[in-house]
Amino acid sequence: MYDTNRHAKYRLRYHIIFVTKYRHNCLFKSIQLVIGEAFLKAQTKDFSIELCEFDDTKPNHVHLLISATPNVSPSYIVSRLKQYSTYKVWLALPDIMSKFYWKKHYLWTRGYFVCSVGEASEDTIRHYIENQG
Repeated sequence: MYDTNRHAKYRLRYHIIFVTKYRHNCLFKSIQLVIGEAFLKAQTKDFSIELCEFDDTKPNHVHLLISATPNVSPSYIVSRLKQYSTYKVWLALPDIMSKFYWKKHYLWTRGYFVCSVGEASEDTIRHYIENQG
């Protein structure tokens, strides 16, 4: 259930959402496949993707469930995934991408959503901390 390293026992999981630049509905199946492969190759020993889901009814965002070690920040994970996937999509499908982003090689917005996914509710943790000693 928990991961360990030399000095810590942990379970860090993040829910991350990326949105396409200008909210273009460009995440078709062919692009989703390339992005999925890019996400898998972008993983390191410090983070892994547990789940990656695209919404076919609204193809402008992706939801990710990420497991990470304590020494990697969510912003690093987001940066690596966005950079790697953008590069790979433009390399694999330049004709399709240039129909949506003709000026620069865009794919994602600068912003993102991230929240931690915990096993216990905030009230449970608050109660636990307040009642120590």
